[in-house]
Amino acid sequence: MRFPISSEFPIAPGVVWPPLSLQALFCLGLLAVALGGCNPFDRTPDNVALVVGSTSINRDRLEADMAFISADMDVPEGERSRVREKILDQCIDHYLILEYGKVHNIRLSEDEMNQALKNIKKGYTPTAFKDALLRGYVDPEQWKQRIREQLITGKIIERVSRNIAPPGYREIQEYYEKNRDTFRSPRMITFRQIVTRTREKADRILKRLHAGEKMDMLARKYSIAPEAENGGEVGWIAEGELDPSMERALFALSPGEISPVIQTPYGYHIFEVLAVKPAGLKKLSEVSKEIRSRLLHQKHETFLANWLLELRNQFKIKVNQRVVKQLEIVQ
Repeated sequence: MRFPISSEFPIAPGVVWPPLSLQALFCLGLLAVALGGCNPFDRTPDNVALVVGSTSINRDRLEADMAFISADMDVPEGERSRVREKILDQCIDHYLILEYGKVHNIRLSEDEMNQALKNIKKGYTPTAFKDALLRGYVDPEQWKQRIREQLITGKIIERVSRNIAPPGYREIQEYYEKNRDTFRSPRMITFRQIVTRTREKADRILKRLHAGEKMDMLARKYSIAPEAENGGEVGWIAEGELDPSMERALFALSPGEISPVIQTPYGYHIFEVLAVKPAGLKKLSEVSKEIRSRLLHQKHETFLANWLLELRNQFKIKVNQRVVKQLEIVQ
């Protein structure tokens, strides 16, 4: 799905937005274009770059949109023309959605807008926020308009896609059967460990373990590893994720078995295996939620792509190629 919407922003209404980095803050603002006395909202025919439905987009606004979308792209010299056309398509999609919102009277309330701005500004004092915009040459009103459009776009998409039927059990089962290889899991292990800086200390602890003392108690008292406070317990680890010196020792043990002292680049280890999961195919019940999420995402993508095609037939689109070809995209 193609929209000129920053990935930094969850756009669905009701989502709590995280504080943004200054770089993301600048990217979200339209570039200041009021240079040399130029009016960024000049709509004389020679300055109109794009018409979507009843909306005319002037050269400066479209150039700002294209700069916004291409900000993180690395565009080779010979690819600029092709990439420009692709970005233009994204801009058209964006304005088609906004035009649909106009026709169907889908609006953003001031409360929604104010809450979004409040969430974005978390972590900034009023002065710091203003200074951040100024340092990025971002006009505050244009920046707010960008945020408003993102929120409206999210609201429209949510509205039109709310009736997409979630995948049923049969669909999930069919997907599972066709993609069984993607649900195979490696051998996994969970264990406790005690890590020391010296072999002498590890040897003394190992003797105490053989004498019947508990691994978790000794780990809390003597281990230098981060999980010491949890009794040395490490979560499930797949084969291939650990340092080879650790893995050889661990996967040779049976549940309940304690290893000898093992030297690794991290220190001197004593392991106790708690449980082992053999390699194999995950059960449908284990992956059904994941499959459901994948299928629902696919349905959304297909629906929105088809919906945008319908909008292209519903609303007139005029592109001033003479103007568009003159526009630069950010490298």
